[in-house]
Amino acid sequence: MSNPHLPPQEELDPDHPDYVDPDEVEESHGAMPFLQHLDDLRKALWKSSLAVAVGMFGGWVLAPRILEDLIARTVKTAVVLSPFEGFNERFKLSFILGIGFALPVVFWQIWGFIVPGLLKRERTWVPYLAIGSMVLFALGAWAAYGYVVPLVIHVLEQFLVKGVLTQIRLSSLLEFVYNMALACGILMQLPLVTMLLTGIGLVKPMFLLQQWRVALIVIFVLTALITPGDVISAQVVMGLPMVALYFLSVGLSFFVAKKQSAAEKLAEAEWASDSDADDEDKK
Repeated sequence: MSNPHLPPQEELDPDHPDYVDPDEVEESHGAMPFLQHLDDLRKALWKSSLAVAVGMFGGWVLAPRILEDLIARTVKTAVVLSPFEGFNERFKLSFILGIGFALPVVFWQIWGFIVPGLLKRERTWVPYLAIGSMVLFALGAWAAYGYVVPLVIHVLEQFLVKGVLTQIRLSSLLEFVYNMALACGILMQLPLVTMLLTGIGLVKPMFLLQQWRVALIVIFVLTALITPGDVISAQVVMGLPMVALYFLSVGLSFFVAKKQSAAEKLAEAEWASDSDADDEDKK
C-alpha cells in the first residue's frame, strides 16, 4: 500500500528508501500452478511428520526420566486411576517432546514453502523472527518446568490442613504443567513482540516507559491470581522476573527505534546526495 505523503513509485528514484522494485514484487508473487503448490505442501507435511515421528522416538526414551524428575520436584508422588493412564500420559508427553525436537526441521519445511511468496526484505528478517520466537518459547517452557510449577504447587500446598491426604493424579499434574509451560512460553514473546511493533511503528518506546506503573500493577495482579496465598514468596519471586522482562522489552524497543531512525536518516541522506548529483549532471 503506497504512502499518500510520497510520490508514486514510478516517480521515485530506485535508491530512495521507500522505493519498492516492481520486479521484486512480481517475482515474489509470480504465478505458480495450484497443483504445484499442493505438491510442495504435501512434501513439506510429509517431511515434517517424519521428523516428528523420529522426535517422538527420542521423546519416548526420555519421557520416563522427565516424569520422575517432575514428580520429584513437585508432588513427590502421583497416582493413576486406570490401567492405560500411564501409557497414555507417556505417549502424550512423547508427542510433545517429539514436536519440540522436530521443530527446526518443521520450521525449515514451512520456510521453504512460503519463501517464494515473500519479498526480499521479508526474507531477511522473517527467519530471525521465527528462530527468536522458538528460542524464547523454549526458555519460557523450561522456566515453567524448573521454576514456576514447583513454586506454584508449593504455595498451593500451604492451604492444606492436618488430616488432609493429598493424592495428585498424573494426568492432572501433567495438564497443569502443559498449561503453565504454554502460558510462560507465550509470555516470553513479549520482548520480540515489542521489537516487532516498534519496528512497524505501532508502539513508541517512550509510551511503554511512561506506562511502567500500569505494567507493575497488572503484573502483580496476575501473579496474585496465579499464586494466591503467600504474597512474599509468590508475588515477589514470580513478579520480579516479569517486571525485569517488561523493562527489557522497553529497552529493546528503544534500541530498535534508534536503529530504525539512524537507518532512515542515512538512507534519506544517500538518496538526497544521489539526487543532487543527478541534477548537477543534467545541468
